[in-house]
Amino acid sequence: MKPIVLAGCDKRESETEKKNRALARRAAAEGFVLLKNEGALPLTGKRIALYGSGARMTVKGGTGSGAVRERYSVTIEQGLLSAGYEIATKDWLDRFDRYYADTYETYRKEQEKRVEGMREFYQILGAVQPFSHPTGIPVTAEDIRSSGTDTAIYVLARQGGEGNDRRDVPGDYRLDETEYANIKAVSEGYEKLIVVINVGGVIDVSFLDTMRVNALVYYVQGGEEGGNALADVLGGKVNFSGKLATSWAYEFSDIPSNTTYSYLGEDAHRQTYNEGIYVGYRYFDTFGVAPRFPFGYGLSYTTFAVWADDVKADAAHVTVRAWVKNEGGRAGKEVVQLYATVPFYREDTLCGAEQKRLIAFAKTKELAPGEETVVTFCVPTSDLASYDEGRSAYRMGEGDYILRLGTSSADTVPAAVLRLDADVVTEQCAPVCPRKREVAEIVPPERAKEDISGLPVIAFSAADFRTVTHVYGTEEQWRKEPYRKAALQERLWKLLEHLTTEELATLVCGGGTSGERLVTAMGASGTTTSRLYEMHGIPNVILSDGPAGLNLTGHIVELPDGSYRAARVEENLEAYKRYLFGFSKTALMSQMAAPEDGISHYQYCTAWPCSQLLAQTFDVELLEKIGDATGSEMEAYGVTVWLAPGMNIHRNPLCGRTFEYYSEDPLVSGKLAAALVRGVQRHPGKGVSVKHFAANNCELNRNESSSDMHERALREIYLRGFEIAVKEAAPMTVMASYNMINDVYATNNYDLLVKVLREEWGFTGLVMSDWDAMKASRDDCMEAATGDVLRAAVSQCDLIMPGRPDQVEAIVKGVESGAVLPADLKRSAARVLRLVAGNTAVPV
Repeated sequence: MKPIVLAGCDKRESETEKKNRALARRAAAEGFVLLKNEGALPLTGKRIALYGSGARMTVKGGTGSGAVRERYSVTIEQGLLSAGYEIATKDWLDRFDRYYADTYETYRKEQEKRVEGMREFYQILGAVQPFSHPTGIPVTAEDIRSSGTDTAIYVLARQGGEGNDRRDVPGDYRLDETEYANIKAVSEGYEKLIVVINVGGVIDVSFLDTMRVNALVYYVQGGEEGGNALADVLGGKVNFSGKLATSWAYEFSDIPSNTTYSYLGEDAHRQTYNEGIYVGYRYFDTFGVAPRFPFGYGLSYTTFAVWADDVKADAAHVTVRAWVKNEGGRAGKEVVQLYATVPFYREDTLCGAEQKRLIAFAKTKELAPGEETVVTFCVPTSDLASYDEGRSAYRMGEGDYILRLGTSSADTVPAAVLRLDADVVTEQCAPVCPRKREVAEIVPPERAKEDISGLPVIAFSAADFRTVTHVYGTEEQWRKEPYRKAALQERLWKLLEHLTTEELATLVCGGGTSGERLVTAMGASGTTTSRLYEMHGIPNVILSDGPAGLNLTGHIVELPDGSYRAARVEENLEAYKRYLFGFSKTALMSQMAAPEDGISHYQYCTAWPCSQLLAQTFDVELLEKIGDATGSEMEAYGVTVWLAPGMNIHRNPLCGRTFEYYSEDPLVSGKLAAALVRGVQRHPGKGVSVKHFAANNCELNRNESSSDMHERALREIYLRGFEIAVKEAAPMTVMASYNMINDVYATNNYDLLVKVLREEWGFTGLVMSDWDAMKASRDDCMEAATGDVLRAAVSQCDLIMPGRPDQVEAIVKGVESGAVLPADLKRSAARVLRLVAGNTAVPV
């Protein structure tokens, strides 16, 4: 079987790459948030003192599934140099380079010892500890004196990634002694100090309370063009327009999960969601705790006025027309945010409510000074409902619903009152994911009565509402012949009918991490099986990480025998650095090929700004363009499924994968993810896998951990974003997460994957497991506990990734013993076949 490789770019940067770079640069600039500015920005001089661990070693993205192997990335130093700035502290940066190299070499030797004797890839991957990004070296008085400038930029950086959470310790969530001393020194030594935070998550910035910092910029992880984009906004070429998609607390202790999250909880195998629905601004606003920087906040070089002009409402929709005017002296964009305050419930099964919830947002076009524009929001009235666990229903209670218009969760003005005359159920569901253990949720304080006199009041009647009632048990229809034939085209159904039980089991298990395959994209995370191609003409399709862009090997070599290998070049060795542990560099290089041994092909993909930074743009159209651009790269390189977007909620700032996810707010997560999905799936045969479904908000013991919570929190916070993405964009696939929800693994969770995803939301695509989230038997020798492969088909987790022969064997034995129903297996196989048949590279 000769592999098919679609390596679609040249050695020289193509026009498509340049176009995508420009889009990445725009996206980064629109996502950076200006948190503070006291006259330091825009920059006026051209000579800059540049310090900090992220200045030259800028973190462009996370590790693990968040990694991308792009052609090159622009650091903050390079971006400033390209924009014409002179860096006055190259000696300090050179010293830090040497310190960084020495620190990494020490780390490398330690990890080599940890994995000594190991040879299995995943065993090594699990044993290797993440590299802790060095925080810096001292800034001396001579560094400051010799720099000859009044302006300094200090870049704080942290590296995060898959498999590990952060910690509330110096050098991670908090500054260490070197960073604190350095910022103090540069604060005292320069007239203007700009601190740039190059962290894929929140960091403690209490130094602002004791030191003079003139400007604070949240860079997050800017992707391949981050350095150039930062120079654009610092110099005023582009105005800041980013807004925080996650609140920043004054103290870590202000966060409600501060004693239960990750390693801080009593049981490392349980994550207790004691805060219920009160996540982020929902907590701060409801409990009267002031955040340092509120959700939706961000400064600009100009100022805007926002006001409501017209509000209409009925049982179907709420429509608000808002005006935005640029009242400052520079062109800029504003993010308009619409919130609602719903009645405060005092019932046993529905107690309390958040002080406000975001129900709509929009980013304006660029407005010239003095220019005005209109933004119109149209929101389903049912979005004002809350989930009542006692009734298993979303309901709106009798009372007042206050609409608020503003530019952050802390800066809103009441615009109108909607008055409902009686309780009404808007959606009747069934109970799902019942708790096995009690979760003692925090109780919100009574809400003070608000003066709403003078506001327009729109009255509407409960009698005008229509209740959506779901029908469950529809999977039984699969056993009826008409439904069977409707699931696939006739020719594909006939093909499916000819497959043996072993072949069906082979189809629902991935193609493994190595071995022969028809279609290949070197470096991709996984593939469906190609073992059925010779006999039945069923090719494999490629699945590639990750949320920041396609993660493929950049430079590959086609050998004379038709096989492909990674090129033996430094960029590939650098990319595989983490996987060198346990193998000598010589051994690894022997698995590669020299460029001169064959024909070089290139798979350079765009390293987009991380998801958290994209969320801070609040720009739906921009996300759709990024999805479209990624879809084009998928066509070029033969990738069928992009394992993105990551949609888990920012529950706590210590999550190791915060950068991969959008926001603390499910509406922002859902709307932006839906836009990205639409952009990708505009390309025929190309799709995404929204992940990690669901409540995978912690990396600690993720294969063994149960996310324990009430159903209201699950539905209103942790499922809501996925619901929006599924209903508005129909993603090709959904990825079930590693964790349990209330002691049931997501991959085996019938309530989650069937009742909610398929029967309530109408999802018709394929569900896959996360990698190695399923075991072949309860006696499996894998160290981590995982979902049960024999429960996959009945729970409608259709594709088991990355796939192993023992899983195929277990499924076959399961059918023989009656543990797996043939109809359930065939249903999952049909979905895999439909996925493969949609691939445009190799027809079935």
